[in-house]
Amino acid sequence: MIFLIQCQKKVLIIENNRLVREVLMEYLRFFGYEGEIATSTVKSFSDYKFIIADYTTIKEWNLLKEIESIIFHKPVIILSTLNCPEEEIFKYNALCLTKPFYLQEFKEALRSIDEEFHKAAQ
Repeated sequence: MIFLIQCQKKVLIIENNRLVREVLMEYLRFFGYEGEIATSTVKSFSDYKFIIADYTTIKEWNLLKEIESIIFHKPVIILSTLNCPEEEIFKYNALCLTKPFYLQEFKEALRSIDEEFHKAAQ
């Protein structure tokens, strides 16, 4: 039970742009989450409620297979500078935010994940 409580607010950020990472950390803090930044590799996804991942970064770090393996167990928000890569988003059943995005869009994505998380817990 303690693990579940600790995990409920932890979010993994996979993003290679320092400014975007800082903005994401601030947004998460504002909404009561604890962000943790991945550095070039990811050891485990299990400690996190969900993942925010830049599409280009996960491709560069060769994390697409790992994301595929956890997508049905962990919600993922994929960030993209262009229009979201539709087939990848559909394939991963992920939420997508196109950069730059507004605080309200980010809030809606978090709300959607929270609703999904609570449905799964029931």
